[in-house]
Amino acid sequence: MAAVVLMTSACSAPESQPVTTIWMPTAPGDGDDGDDDGDDGDSDGDDDSGDSDSDDSSGDASDSNPSGHTDSGHDSGDPPSDAVPEFGKTFMVIATAADGLDSVRDLEFSPDHPDQLWTANAGFHGVVIITDAGESGQQAEARADYFGQHFMATVSSLAFGTNNKFASCQESRDEWNGVPQAPDDFMGPTLWSADLDVFAMVHQGDGSGEGSHLDMLHQSPLCMGIAWESGNAYWAYDGLNGHLVRYDFKSDHGPGGTDHSDASTRRYLNAVVQRRSDVPGHMVLDADTGLLYVADTGSGRVMALDIESGSSNGELSGNWDGVGEYSGWDGASWEPVLSGLSSPSGLALEGGRLFVAQFDSGEVVAFTPQGEELGRLATGAVGLMGLTIGPDGKLWYVDGVADEVVRVDP
Repeated sequence: MAAVVLMTSACSAPESQPVTTIWMPTAPGDGDDGDDDGDDGDSDGDDDSGDSDSDDSSGDASDSNPSGHTDSGHDSGDPPSDAVPEFGKTFMVIATAADGLDSVRDLEFSPDHPDQLWTANAGFHGVVIITDAGESGQQAEARADYFGQHFMATVSSLAFGTNNKFASCQESRDEWNGVPQAPDDFMGPTLWSADLDVFAMVHQGDGSGEGSHLDMLHQSPLCMGIAWESGNAYWAYDGLNGHLVRYDFKSDHGPGGTDHSDASTRRYLNAVVQRRSDVPGHMVLDADTGLLYVADTGSGRVMALDIESGSSNGELSGNWDGVGEYSGWDGASWEPVLSGLSSPSGLALEGGRLFVAQFDSGEVVAFTPQGEELGRLATGAVGLMGLTIGPDGKLWYVDGVADEVVRVDP
């Protein structure tokens, strides 16, 4: 696929939503311990997304008007704030369904290859990789692993780590194991290589291995968000059981393997979350403070977890992966940061500011670490989900309902 869509969209500004600052930490360890209740969250959500194929399309681009649209861009009505220069006036639609987007939910630039923009597409259990996004030579390629209906089933989120690796989370209860099956909840985050010669390229149905995935652990059905910590360690939003879970794949088993014995899985019992079906709850870690910010869509709040807090309660039953550690943790500092949000979904950190994308209202709101609102941007998105600050310093987001990747320009 070598399609380029560079156009503008006509948008209307939704009504603003009141936002309440509940608590803002200033250093790791601040805040009281959360409740030791271990209550489960929503457990009746179903993975409604079916399989669908992504058709390739191609086209040529030019510097002057790649898409053929004559509009110059939707005007947000307000000039960029000095405190939030990312809130520009023009929304450039970089990719659409014509480029293979299908229920797009998240986007991440590859740290090792910043010319590659990876997008998570629940509709076909795969990714669309956009190279040179927004440039005249832009190309888009849809890829799904041969075993993607398990390893990337109804993918909700992506997070890049080091060594050209990333992990994905899946909003699935595992309805496929070679053939359709009754959900068995054997589902969780998957580790992948972002090497284009490996991802969805090796062990593709030839009987030599289970696809191109590097590793997978299975304690988080209906997983709504994921964030990288360090090495091969990631945090996941378990939407079925209603907890945050820390996974460390440690030494991955390599493409198509099955050995999980050296891994560690820790379930944070008092870090309780409330899933909203089909709306990812994205997460982002502030490496300087050790605070993990979580968009808890079901409660309309942004929460913060001090990842250095809490202690182990001991081993848990149900060690499906046979990992070296499957333990319950409790007493972690788990506090609300913001409340009254319109189904927060996307999160990004930049320059000490927290950006929050609201699914229902279509607004992005920026806050200081002390909870002061710096500004808000009405995007006009129908279903605002993942967002990121690109290598160009600009704000990028996905509209999961309209199937658009959008860049905000001055």
